[in-house]
Amino acid sequence: MGSSQRLSIVIYCYIAMETVTETMETMEIESDTDSSDSSVPLLDEPSETEFEINNKSALRKNYDQIKLDVPWVETQSIVSSEPSVIDDINNDVERELTFYKQALEATIEGRKKLMTFGIPFSRPDDYFAEMVKSDEHMSRIRKKLINEEQGIKASEEARRQRELKKFGKKVQVMKIQERQKQKKDELDKIKLMKKKRKGVEDTAVDDDFEIALDEAAAEDNNNRPKKLQKTGHNKKRVMKDTKFGFGGKKRFAKSNTAESSGNISIFGTKNIKKGLKDSNDLKSNTRSKKKIIKSRPGKARRQKERKKK
Repeated sequence: MGSSQRLSIVIYCYIAMETVTETMETMEIESDTDSSDSSVPLLDEPSETEFEINNKSALRKNYDQIKLDVPWVETQSIVSSEPSVIDDINNDVERELTFYKQALEATIEGRKKLMTFGIPFSRPDDYFAEMVKSDEHMSRIRKKLINEEQGIKASEEARRQRELKKFGKKVQVMKIQERQKQKKDELDKIKLMKKKRKGVEDTAVDDDFEIALDEAAAEDNNNRPKKLQKTGHNKKRVMKDTKFGFGGKKRFAKSNTAESSGNISIFGTKNIKKGLKDSNDLKSNTRSKKKIIKSRPGKARRQKERKKK
């Protein structure tokens, strides 16, 4: 924008302000005379009447006085071809859309005129403008953005892990409940079959029933994971069984009955000699085993053997 254009704009603004000031003073004087002459009492509330000041003839006259005959390139001002008409000025969307259309029309028209005058208006491809902020400032901003992004990713990952953990626990509980239900159903079936078979003395049918139970148990073991399948008896269980028995009556297990007290055949000389012989054999076997076990050599002997090697 040239210096002549700036000067013309300043003059135009000054003249417009003077015109508006004179008009306002004239209106104030007229209102004072009207209020003094009239006998109507003044209202308590101020009047909401708005006065429109648009003296087109005076503005046009002043414009013609300050107008300069300069080419369009100096001013680069474009007037819209159609006046802006807004039905509802309080509607922000409609108002902004009108401004957008007006600016778009002016941009297209100005681009055509600049191309006609041969004036470049696009930035070259190899042009690098100096940034307002320094590289150090931008690096700090970049680091901050990266940290925020990483924090968001970490929180999302933690939330996903929590959801997976909850889902895993839910699946585990469902699996346990399913197994318990399956076990209960099988026991109920067995009880029902036993009730139905009460009073039946057919051994063949009993054998079929036992075989069916064995097959069901084998199928259940096959369906289980390999880790859960037992390869043999529990040693702890075996030891307790040998010590305490397999259930049933525990008290008076070694007491005599009428049959055992009446049977004196076990007290014969043959049985007594046989018992003594068996006990002697056991003692001899334990002694031979003790002899076979070699004792550990002493420290000096072990050192000599190491030196020989």
